[in-house]
Amino acid sequence: MDSIHLVEDYMGILRLYSDGTVLRAKNIDFLLPSVVDDTSVVFNDILFDKNHDLYLRLYKPTLPPPPPPFPTKLPIIIFLHGGGFCFGSRVWPNCHNCCLRIASGLNAVVMAPDYRLAPENRLPAAMEDAASVMKWLQARDIFS
Repeated sequence: MDSIHLVEDYMGILRLYSDGTVLRAKNIDFLLPSVVDDTSVVFNDILFDKNHDLYLRLYKPTLPPPPPPFPTKLPIIIFLHGGGFCFGSRVWPNCHNCCLRIASGLNAVVMAPDYRLAPENRLPAAMEDAASVMKWLQARDIFS
């Protein structure tokens, strides 16, 4: 009988074993400054796909919109975290800090959805989840 062995190891963050088991590190030591929250942005987590238990983090600047002739509605930016579709999350400090800075610096709403990760969920699952967050957004008028 073959013993289960490690097939891939990405710096301890993601390990793939010969039986198909995938282990992801729960705690990753990010060598980053702590989250910079200057209260110029409010954020909250929202369930957008109940079937796959997927959440997004919504960032909205607290600054008033610029005066006319600028539009009164804020632009919306969709931020898909990195990680090669294999790891990452909206809650990771590097993603969170980036979204805070984008929302504040551009005076824009930022939506950072999670998506199903490979290899458990083969591509195009992640792209389907990105499309589903767009449909979720389209069905709501939460930014008026």
